[in-house]
Amino acid sequence: MNDKRIMIFAPVHQREWILPLYLRNLYNIEYPKRLLSILWIVNNSKDDSLKLLQDFKNRHNNEYESINIQIWNNPEMGIDSRDTIHRNTYTYRWLSDLRNRGVSECLKRNCDYLFSCDSDILVRSNVLELLLNADKDYVAGLIYNGYETHESIYWKIPNILRKEGNYYKHVNNYYTKNKIGIIECDYTGAVFLCSQKALPFYVFAPDKAGEDLPACQALQKAGFTLYACCDSYSQHVMSPRWLNEFKNFGFEEDQDE
Repeated sequence: MNDKRIMIFAPVHQREWILPLYLRNLYNIEYPKRLLSILWIVNNSKDDSLKLLQDFKNRHNNEYESINIQIWNNPEMGIDSRDTIHRNTYTYRWLSDLRNRGVSECLKRNCDYLFSCDSDILVRSNVLELLLNADKDYVAGLIYNGYETHESIYWKIPNILRKEGNYYKHVNNYYTKNKIGIIECDYTGAVFLCSQKALPFYVFAPDKAGEDLPACQALQKAGFTLYACCDSYSQHVMSPRWLNEFKNFGFEEDQDE
């Protein structure tokens, strides 16, 4: 399925600390770059995030279908604490708006898929291959959260949730480690592939559980089933202090040679 046009999207805020690795892994994705377009929306960044993205565009723009960088700052927001464990202080309303802008841009370009990958996530080179092979209108890749709060990389919470009654519960970590292929779920996000067919219904909105939940609910209401691919694992680097731990992610074999 390497004939599909895909737009890669991420909002970017204060990511200078990880962008060199994020961009390295993104560039290493094994997929025809002529079929890939990239959109970054830089918001309220006071560091060198914009410069790093512009440098990447200058070096590689002719390889991709296009690379676009937008700046969309919220004048009501200062430097927030989204890069810490205190995520509840972040304005989900603003993040919802940024994500919806990415969806809107993808619809305008008539791409086959939107590949959303947050700028603190390191992907492996086969991420698009695995998600495309699932052949679903919406499929997320597996990441783990939680270890930042619990001070241990062994405390991992999958980004895959199922609804039980009125509550959403994370799929057991043991299950995701031993599962091959895709599973149905009710709530996920962060790194996912969404088809052009489903994209008009994928609308983010602020919620105390995160802006991804209303978007997932909207897709289900429109009749789409959500899936997650346990084979497609990416590394969520939750703060700068974990950068050294995961700096070789996606390039482990090269380090062993």
